[in-house]
Amino acid sequence: MSQMKQRFPEDLDFVVALDTTRAVTEGIKEIVITLLIALALVILVVYIFLQGWRATLIPLLAVPVSLIGTFILFPVFGFSINTLSLFGLVLAIGLVVDDAIVVVEGVERHIEEGMTPKDAALKAMEELSGPVVGIALVLSAVFVPTAFIPGITGKLYQQFAVTIAISVLLSAFNALTLSPALAALLLKPKKESGGLLQRFFDWFNRVFDRATEGYVGWSGVLVKKTAVVVVLLVVFVAAGGFFANRVPTSFLPDEDQGYAYVSMQLPNGASLERTSAVVEQVEKIIMNTPGVAQSTCFVGFSLLSFARTTYNATFFVNFKLWDERKTREEQFQTLKAHLNQELSKLPGAVAFGFFSAGDSRCGNRRRLYVHAGRPFGQ
Repeated sequence: MSQMKQRFPEDLDFVVALDTTRAVTEGIKEIVITLLIALALVILVVYIFLQGWRATLIPLLAVPVSLIGTFILFPVFGFSINTLSLFGLVLAIGLVVDDAIVVVEGVERHIEEGMTPKDAALKAMEELSGPVVGIALVLSAVFVPTAFIPGITGKLYQQFAVTIAISVLLSAFNALTLSPALAALLLKPKKESGGLLQRFFDWFNRVFDRATEGYVGWSGVLVKKTAVVVVLLVVFVAAGGFFANRVPTSFLPDEDQGYAYVSMQLPNGASLERTSAVVEQVEKIIMNTPGVAQSTCFVGFSLLSFARTTYNATFFVNFKLWDERKTREEQFQTLKAHLNQELSKLPGAVAFGFFSAGDSRCGNRRRLYVHAGRPFGQ
């Protein structure tokens, strides 16, 4: 089209009437940013707790191995790399390092006792192989059952849950193979050092030790006071039931997909000229709505029934790009309410707004049908 535009008359231009990929592209950008933030937070937390770059490097190497290995199994399950599976990988970043951290801490403990790194790695794996497998199975048991939920709800959760479960199992395999090998090669006995960083680590260790002692102490008290725990459990269950019955629920939340549909219908038998006159009124309403970029109309076509009549019209409404809609009036909920309100004032016709209600995350499209018009004759 860009090449053809060079041969257009000067007063002729073209626009893309409807592009459903913009929301997906924008969502992928946000997920990439989230992945980078999650990875940075994991690096920071692991370094603070392990307090050494050699020890930090071992869990971090488990992250790309587990995540990339997860992609390899996608074709086996018929999955694709979409926003839903990528959201699962965001959560998996924080889970796949757990097994490697357990191995590193076990090896470091034996090194501090005087063992060589190789012997410490062998001794640690004798102690930790069972717990590592147990951790992986427990985490998988949390997510795998959701993949068997029937219906549309199951489809929404399936890729998310299985993605996490696969990455967790691969991280356990890494913890049993790659992590101890790296620990034997990289870890060395720690040496006392001064400086600001060491003082920060000393302060952090003291605070964390006090927090651990407090947690263990309160846990001991609650273990002895079984009646108190039972009462608290009953209170929380009752509170959960109370709020669950009062908080509004929905199948899928409205999502700003960057576009909307509007379908207009006049009384049966209305002429094409009469329909065209009402179309002009609707176009003015749409273009005067803050946040709307352009509108394309098909007179004589109904998007609801795909019928071709003289008394129907369909509009494809493109919103401005997300980074261009800064004001409150240009946000999706406000924009939708304003458009519905103005369409409800339309005399002699009924207008419907078809606003996307997700779900771009799983590659499907569902629409929320919003009636915003008056009955005929009013």
